[in-house]
Amino acid sequence: MKRSSVIKGTIILTVAALITRVLGFANRIYLSNLIGAEGMGLYQLVFPIYMICYTICCSGIFTAVSKLVAEEKAKNNYSNLKRIIRSSSIIAFTLAVILMLVLIFNAELISSKLINEPRTALAIKIMAISIPFTAIISCIKGYFYGLKYPTVPAVSQIIEQITRITIIYFLSSLFIPKGLTYACAMAIIGMVGGEIVSFIIVAVAYKFNSLKERSSSPQSYFIIFKKISAIAVPITSNRLITTILTSIETILIPTQLQLFGLTHSSALGTYGILTGMALPLILFPSVFTNSISLMLLPTVSAASANKNKSMINFTTTKTMKFTILIGILSTFLFLSFGKTLGVIVYKEEYVGVLLTILAWLCPFIYLQTTLGSILNGLNKQLIVFRNNVIGLSIRIAFIFILIPMYGLKGYLWGLLCSFVIVSTLNIIHLVRITSINFKVGNWLVKPILVCLASVSSIDLLSRYITLPFSLLVNTLINICLFMIICIPLLLLTGSINLNEVNFILNRKKR
Repeated sequence: MKRSSVIKGTIILTVAALITRVLGFANRIYLSNLIGAEGMGLYQLVFPIYMICYTICCSGIFTAVSKLVAEEKAKNNYSNLKRIIRSSSIIAFTLAVILMLVLIFNAELISSKLINEPRTALAIKIMAISIPFTAIISCIKGYFYGLKYPTVPAVSQIIEQITRITIIYFLSSLFIPKGLTYACAMAIIGMVGGEIVSFIIVAVAYKFNSLKERSSSPQSYFIIFKKISAIAVPITSNRLITTILTSIETILIPTQLQLFGLTHSSALGTYGILTGMALPLILFPSVFTNSISLMLLPTVSAASANKNKSMINFTTTKTMKFTILIGILSTFLFLSFGKTLGVIVYKEEYVGVLLTILAWLCPFIYLQTTLGSILNGLNKQLIVFRNNVIGLSIRIAFIFILIPMYGLKGYLWGLLCSFVIVSTLNIIHLVRITSINFKVGNWLVKPILVCLASVSSIDLLSRYITLPFSLLVNTLINICLFMIICIPLLLLTGSINLNEVNFILNRKKR
């Protein structure tokens, strides 16, 4: 097992994710200026339906393909790889076509009765067209991630975002004057176009990159179907329940905000600002942790299949440490510069207010993703499912009880509480089944002190030095100064060490 396989893949995915996020932000900023906060709220309301469909036909199958391909490659059973991708594609595509037809013929009912927003019906019908393409894409991407070839998925993500932005740009003058119903539909058309282009890219790449080697133990399609089902069915079932709970959470927020006293339009606008503007900014640093997570699943699966406990412990320890570190740095960045970023990016002061509140979530949001990926790789899907259900139940309870009394703040308290509890439960379980040593001093105390010192230094400098630039340039300079001060201090305090830096640069075998 090469150490560099995870690192190289993570770097590729991180660079691609950064480009994709930047393009995504450009798209969101442009879209929010076109359709406003209420339009963003409508756009976000469509996604619970999309995520339910994605979970049914893609989520578990993607994980199954990634795990099985990694395991078969580790055993040098290359002839089984094509059988895995063919079998998974048949299952995913069949489910996707059924879901597409259900959505197309029931869009009005879903929009009026489930979402409580009839203006989303047209968008739902258009969104349904993308589901078969998404299903095949997820299977092929799972194949590439299982092989630790992340370049194809990375390139497809970038081109997909460019396609979305291009379509929205050319359709805006035609759709925007017709009202928010068509504006929301326009945004979904951009998404569908991006999925179709992404499908073409990954399909062509698979055609020219599928491995030719044969193994001594090829398996029948029936056995492979059983293997895929054994992994995908419990994962899909678990994630479907959590996705439904997430959808309930999403749909309830605007309704409960109206009980707090907001009008329907204001409630939808507030919801749009939170989910379409503030949360994407908070999640921006997760491009690093998400890239690690995508590469972790096949790595941990292969290590588990080979009973390589040292690799599992090594990977888990380093991942937890750097995820916590990224989370702490992100928290202080948003606490210090959140209000300014909200004005710079969206020209909306309330976004900045939300960023300073949501900043406390960063370590726990990022941890939940990476630790969940490790636990899935160790076949602990039920643990991940149980912990996620606990977190979602807490959030839904806060929505029902506190939003009518305290407004959006009640929901934000619920977010913090749920992410803290879920991350803690995941850490406790990982400590039990692995040999990781959670070092509170190096992982928590020292990074927090370093960030406090960095923020204080910047504040002190700003009192004596006034930069003669725009708000955007001044903020970027201050963020760069924060990182320039933090990194040497992290090295000096031993929060990170040169051995870990050398590990990142090392491309030799363990």
